[in-house]
Amino acid sequence: MVILVGLVVGFWQFIRLDPGYNPEGFRLDQLWIIVEKLFTPQRGRDWSDLFRYMLTLENPLLQTLKMCFAGTIIGSLMAFPLAILSAKNIVKTPIIYWPMRILMNLIRTIPTMVLAVIAVIFVGTGLLAGIIALILFTFGIMSKMLYEVIETIDMGSYEALESTGANKVQSFRFAVLPQIFPIFLGYILYIFEINIRSSAILAYVGAEGIGTPIRDNTLYNYDYVGATIIVLLALILIVQGISGLVRRKLQ
Repeated sequence: MVILVGLVVGFWQFIRLDPGYNPEGFRLDQLWIIVEKLFTPQRGRDWSDLFRYMLTLENPLLQTLKMCFAGTIIGSLMAFPLAILSAKNIVKTPIIYWPMRILMNLIRTIPTMVLAVIAVIFVGTGLLAGIIALILFTFGIMSKMLYEVIETIDMGSYEALESTGANKVQSFRFAVLPQIFPIFLGYILYIFEINIRSSAILAYVGAEGIGTPIRDNTLYNYDYVGATIIVLLALILIVQGISGLVRRKLQ
């Protein structure tokens, strides 16, 4: 609490907020109008029409789940060996782990939207572009988190196995893998949740999924956008509930 108060006071010294400040073209009152349009039936429609529209979103939802599942699993599996090669308590040669860390940090610095644009350039618009973008995003974040976990594990059993004549692969399999594998599975579920949220934005650069009906209805059908957001929120809550239950079982 003391640290939080200190941060607030520190920021307050550098950032002065003028209550009357209003950037040119920005009207706060329009925010409530947009929110009302999002969650109020428009163009003569009623809530029954919006519920029927929600039922038509099955295909975009399935596309989103496929895209996020494929991107998360493939990216996580690709990140696993890179995380091992980046951990200096496993690979003690700087000429190996430093290039791995540079590659990992390079990929992490590229925003997901930019990754999606690059993927669209190479493979065109569609589901594949979104999968590639999520693979690269997952690869960057998973490799970073996992190698940090590997560097904090207890190396006593690893060194004991090596002293008995086991090679590095055998020592890693029996001493390191049991310590990091439950954490690795938990990270997969966590990144899957993040990818579900990110998938809605990827439609604006050509990837498919639940973001497509949001993009197509943004200008005129605000109530359809709101209905899609409700469906997306329900999906996120379901995924969070399932992943939370699984993570508790892994602990």
